[in-house]
Amino acid sequence: MTKKMKCPKCETEDEGDFTVWKRGSAGFTVYFDGTNINADDERWTDLCFDAISCQCGHESQRESDFLVDVRE
Repeated sequence: MTKKMKCPKCETEDEGDFTVWKRGSAGFTVYFDGTNINADDERWTDLCFDAISCQCGHESQRESDFLVDVRE
C-alpha cells in the first residue's frame, strides 16, 4: 500500500500547499569567478525533520498526521 499527503484539517492533497521544515546545516564548497563568490556543489548535510505545515495553518511535528493510505 502506498501513502500520500493529506491535511487532516482542510483535507487538501495538493503537495504545493505543504511546507516541510527541517533544521540543521548544509556545507558547500565555494568558488570565486573574479567578481562574485558563489556556492558550488553541496558537500554535506546534517538536516533533520522538524515539522510539516499546510497553507491552511495546520502544523504538526509528526509526519504521520499528514500521511494517508492509498488503496490501489
